[in-house]
Amino acid sequence: MKIINIFSEYLKVNEKSENTIKNYQYDLNSFAKWFLKTNNEKLLLDKITPTDLRLYKKELIIKNKKPKTINRHLASIKAFINWGIQTKKIKYNIPTPKNIKEVKVGFQWLDKLEQNELQRRVEQSRNKRNIAIIKILLNTGLRVNELCELTWDSVTISDRKGKIVVKLGKGNKTREIPLNKDCRKAFLTISYADNVGKEDRIFKGQRGNLTPRGVQLMLKKVVQKSNIKNITPHQLRHSFCKNLVDMGIGLEKVAFLAGHESLDITKIYCTPSFNDLQEAVELIGEEE
Repeated sequence: MKIINIFSEYLKVNEKSENTIKNYQYDLNSFAKWFLKTNNEKLLLDKITPTDLRLYKKELIIKNKKPKTINRHLASIKAFINWGIQTKKIKYNIPTPKNIKEVKVGFQWLDKLEQNELQRRVEQSRNKRNIAIIKILLNTGLRVNELCELTWDSVTISDRKGKIVVKLGKGNKTREIPLNKDCRKAFLTISYADNVGKEDRIFKGQRGNLTPRGVQLMLKKVVQKSNIKNITPHQLRHSFCKNLVDMGIGLEKVAFLAGHESLDITKIYCTPSFNDLQEAVELIGEEE
C-alpha cells in the first residue's frame, strides 16, 4: 500500500535496520488486509478507530499467535499512528490496546560439556573455516549476521592482543571486541596474514559470501551425530555471555562486549540453569 510504503521510507531516513523495516511492513500489510476484509474499505490513517484495534488484537488471539507476535503487531501499528500524528495525517491520537503479558523464557546456552563436544566434533571434520567460526563465535559473542559481514580490515592482530571492530551491529552501532589467544589463533589459521587490511568478507560459502543460513546448516551438520540437539548460532553467543558471567565478569563489561542496549538483557545470564542448581545442591551433600 502507498501509505505503508511512505512510512517505510520515513523509517529508512531515520536509519532503522532493514530487518526492523521488514517487520513493520509485514505487520502493517497484515493489518491492512484484515482492515479491508472486515470494513470493506482500504486502510487509511484517519479511518482507524480504537474498535478496529481491539478487534484486530482479538483476531490475532483467535489465530493462536504468540504473545510476542501479537505485541509486535500492536507496536508496529502504534508507531504507524504516531508517525501519522507527527506528519499531521491524523489529528488525534488513537489509543492502542494493552499488550499481552509474555512469559519470559530464559536464553538457551551450551554448558561446558556441550561446548567441548561441539568443538571436538568440528575439529574431527578438519575444516579450518568451520573450526574458526565456532571458535570465534564462542569467544566473541558475535551475532551470526555480524560474523557473516566481517571483513579482513575489521580485524587487527598482534603478537599479544587483537580486536574486531563490529561496524554495523544491532541498531547500526559500532563496538570493539578484544580477541583472546584462541580467537587470534583461529584467524591466523584461515590466512589472516595474507589478507590484512583487505575489504573482502572473511567467510565464504559455496556460492559467495557466507550467510547466516549457511552457518546454521553447518552447525546442524557438525552436531548431527552428537548429543547436542537443535543448535543455533545464537546459542553460541549466549554461551559466550554465560561463560563471562560464570567467571565473575561484571555485567557492564558483558553488556558492552555483547552489544546489549540494556543491562536488563544481560541480567538474564545470571539466571541459574538446571545444571547450575544441580552443582549448587551437590556442594552441600556429604556422600562421596
